[in-house]
Amino acid sequence: MPGRQSKKRPRRHGAKARSRALRRALRQHRTTLSLIGGALALLMSIGMFATFTGGCQRGGGRAAPAPEAERRARAAQPDRHWPRAVPLATPTKAVWVARFHFRTAEDVKTIIRNCAQIGANTVLWQVRGEGTVQYRSQLEPWSREFDYRDPGFDPLDVAVREAHARGLRIEAWMNVMPGWKGPSEPPIENQLWFQHPDWFLLDAQDRRQPLGDFYVILNPALNEVREHIAALAEEITRNYAVDGLHLDYIRYAWETTPNAAKLYPRDERTISLYERETGRTPDESPGAWDNWRAFQLTRLVSRLRAVVSQNRPGATLTAAVRPDPVDAQRGYLQSSVEWLRSGYIDAAYPMAYTEKGAVFSKNITAYRSAAPGARVIPGVGIYKLNSAEALRGQLQNCRAWGGDIALFSYESLHPTDKDRRAGGADRNEQSLRGLRRRVIAEFMR
Repeated sequence: MPGRQSKKRPRRHGAKARSRALRRALRQHRTTLSLIGGALALLMSIGMFATFTGGCQRGGGRAAPAPEAERRARAAQPDRHWPRAVPLATPTKAVWVARFHFRTAEDVKTIIRNCAQIGANTVLWQVRGEGTVQYRSQLEPWSREFDYRDPGFDPLDVAVREAHARGLRIEAWMNVMPGWKGPSEPPIENQLWFQHPDWFLLDAQDRRQPLGDFYVILNPALNEVREHIAALAEEITRNYAVDGLHLDYIRYAWETTPNAAKLYPRDERTISLYERETGRTPDESPGAWDNWRAFQLTRLVSRLRAVVSQNRPGATLTAAVRPDPVDAQRGYLQSSVEWLRSGYIDAAYPMAYTEKGAVFSKNITAYRSAAPGARVIPGVGIYKLNSAEALRGQLQNCRAWGGDIALFSYESLHPTDKDRRAGGADRNEQSLRGLRRRVIAEFMR
C-alpha cells in the first residue's frame, strides 16, 4: 500500500561519481544561442558552470548527463511492498495543489477526486512552504495552515493513497530555498529562523535578508543547507510512495529585497568558500561571482537527483521555473535550461502565468528552443485568465506543442479551505471557476 513506510536509512553510493560528473558539467558548460520563433535571438547567458581551479573560466560542450550509477539505481525495483513510481504521463495533465487549499482529510479526498474528474493525470501536491511542512516530519515543524500542530492525520499520506486509488500520479511539491515568509518572526521556536539563523542569506555585516511580505531564503552555498534540503527529500521519498519530487523556488528568490543580488550572500564564510574555490573576490569579476552562486543551486539539484534516484527508483525530479529562461539565469541565477540539458531534472514547468497569449507562447517557445528534445510542460496561470477566449487560446497552444498542461492552481477551479475561512467564495469567483472548468474539459480528456 502507498503511504508511510519504515525509516531504514539508505546506503550511500556513487558520491565520487556524482562529484566527477559535477566537475565535468562545470568544465563543459558553454553559452547557448538559440533562435526563437525565427525572429527572437535568445542569448542564453548561462555560462555559470566554471572551472574553479585557478579562477572561473568558461568551458565548452554540453553539460554532463545524469550519472550512470543514478540511472541504474532509478531502473531498480525498490524492495518495498508499494507501487513502483509511475513515469511522467504523455501528455501530462497536471494541477498544482497548494498548502492553503486543504485543512482536513476530507478536503484532501475531495481535491483528489475533483482533479480526477476534470481529467488530470498528475497532481503536484505541496508538502513544504516556508521552512514548515504538511506531512509528519522529523526535520521541520508543521505549517501555519495547521497552526504548527499535527492535525491528527497525515495530508501527504492521504493524498498519495487517494491519488493512486484514482489512477493519478502525485509529485511532492517543495518550496526549496524559502526559510520563512512574512513581516514577523515565526511564532514557534523550532523553526529554522531561530534554530539556524546563519543558514539564511547574510550581507557583509552578517545581517539577514529583512523580513517582509515575501520569502526570506536559505543560502545554497552552505553545505549544511544543501544537506538539510536533501534530508527533507530523503524523508519524503523513503516514507511516501510519491511518483516524483517537484521543486519550486529553486532559485535566489530575492525579488522583493532591493539590491539583493549585490548584497547577498556576503558573509565571511561564503566569501571564504568562494575565494578558496576560485582564487578571486566577488568584486574582481561580477560574472564569475554570479556563475559560482548559480552553481551552488546546481549542486543542490544534483544532490536531490541522487536522493530521489536512490530512495525511490523510477520517481521523477521536476522543477517549476521562471517563465523566461534568460531572466531566470540573469535575475535569479536559476540554470533551468542547463538542468534540462544535463538530465538533472526530468521536466521543467515554466510558470508562464500571463493573460497575454503572445507572451505565453514566447516564453514556452524559448525553453523548447533552448533545450531541444527536453520535456517542457507549460504552466498555465488560469487565475489570470477570466475569459473563455484567453484560456482556450493558451490551451490550444499547449495542444499544438504535444498536449502537456499544468494548471495553476486548484483554487481557480474549485472552492478550497481559503473560501471556507473567508465565509465562502463570491458569486463572480464561483462563475469564473465554472467557466474555466468548462473550457479545460475540452483539453484535459
